[in-house]
Amino acid sequence: MSAEDRHQLAVAAADKEAAAFELDHAELNLKEAIVVALEHGEDPEVIAEVVDLDPEEILELKESVDQPPLLSLDDITPAVPPASVPSAG
Repeated sequence: MSAEDRHQLAVAAADKEAAAFELDHAELNLKEAIVVALEHGEDPEVIAEVVDLDPEEILELKESVDQPPLLSLDDITPAVPPASVPSAG
């Protein structure tokens, strides 16, 4: 394979990867905006119309917002106290 063909293939693959990243980022931004609008009490049907999605998709996001958040490791207290470290001395 020529160096030029290899370069064109690598550039095209990188462009595709960058476009996929941008699409993922745009979807995340849209979901976050929908969640904020739901938290502000906006009607899911109106949101669906504005963002051109099925109302069912908006309601699925609404259900996920209504669920309590998952605990993080910082929220969990250890079941066993940490071992005491002997002091030097």
